[in-house]
Amino acid sequence: MKSLLRLMQNHCSCCLNCGSFMISESLLCKPCEERLKFLEQQEPRQAPPFTVRSHYYWYPGQSDLLSELVLALKGSGHQRAWEHYAQKFTKKLSSSLHHRRICVIPAPAKKINQVDHAYLWGKALADSLGAGFLPCLEKVSSGSQRGAGRGERALVEMEAHVKTSSGVDFSTETLWIFADDVLTTGATARAAHLALGSPAHFEVWVLAQRGLSCGASKDLL
Repeated sequence: MKSLLRLMQNHCSCCLNCGSFMISESLLCKPCEERLKFLEQQEPRQAPPFTVRSHYYWYPGQSDLLSELVLALKGSGHQRAWEHYAQKFTKKLSSSLHHRRICVIPAPAKKINQVDHAYLWGKALADSLGAGFLPCLEKVSSGSQRGAGRGERALVEMEAHVKTSSGVDFSTETLWIFADDVLTTGATARAAHLALGSPAHFEVWVLAQRGLSCGASKDLL
């Protein structure tokens, strides 16, 4: 059944979960999208030295629908879907931002200047907020995070390359938002925080915060 759904998804627009042709920009049909509401994360979580805000909390092995969605959104496609989720997400947070100056920085792609899912998510967040958008980070460590253990993930290092004629406001009043699709251990976010000079106001905004687990669900991403 799953192989049939994947075949349909590759050749036509249908719901990622049930195969319905009645889908919205979420890539899901309305009934399946409603099923995700119980996974929505309402309150920010503290992960010193920063705050994490996630649209969903992902329970590996218990939320296959969200797993399918996250996997489908990987890569450089589905810009409208990322805009859809960014608008829903920022709508929940608008009252807590207090009209601050905001700059959104996406997690770096594997290749410099590559548009991937983190870039699309970050750009959609910036557009929804009317904020600045600065894709300036580059990974300097080798290897992939997919399937890596906690020790391997902690080895991520980044550099910030800022090239803009107008300059960048590194004042303490600016809220820096690091945008990524999924947060698991937080190693990538911590590397970004260090690469930016450990700004005082730094938050991590992700589509889903994923709990750690073992077993089959460990290797989904």
